[in-house]
Amino acid sequence: MAKENKNIDQLIAEWKEKHGGVYALPVEDKICYLREPNIEDYKRAFIAMQNDGDTAFGETMINSLWLDGDIEIKTDNDYFTPAKKEITKMLNYDEAEITSLENRHHEIKIGDAKTTIRVITKDDLKTAEKRNPSGKPFVTQAALYELVKVSADEAFNDPKNASIRFPLYQAIEKVQNKKIAQLKKL
Repeated sequence: MAKENKNIDQLIAEWKEKHGGVYALPVEDKICYLREPNIEDYKRAFIAMQNDGDTAFGETMINSLWLDGDIEIKTDNDYFTPAKKEITKMLNYDEAEITSLENRHHEIKIGDAKTTIRVITKDDLKTAEKRNPSGKPFVTQAALYELVKVSADEAFNDPKNASIRFPLYQAIEKVQNKKIAQLKKL
């Protein structure tokens, strides 16, 4: 568990300074400490999930974010399974507010940060997809955002900031799918 020469409060303070957010993940009589994930952590975890399933997502996230704790959370199924389930709560970020502007532009607000995007065309989608030939998670969305961005507050300039990027990518998806389509077999 934690290094004996420092108490856990000191370690948490150091981790927060180094990593930003820190999470405690207790599982019954065991506990581990995880740093806040960034978009690169999610990319690795989603690739693992694409290749090996949901368990690989949880395992990759726990291993990537691990700061300290009882190793049984990683190695014992009785502890790992509930920990894996809790990890998905890290995906809960603020929802973006979308406002339609003139000239088919949209303002996307996440917390206090704002960005403006122009209309998304089929050519934009094709170009973004070409920039991601291996189909890696979030690469197409990041490329698409850079293509259609008109202006942005500083918070949007950090491509690793998951608390901005997840809601941003969801908002861009909503902007693209304003109309509803439904295929019906006749």
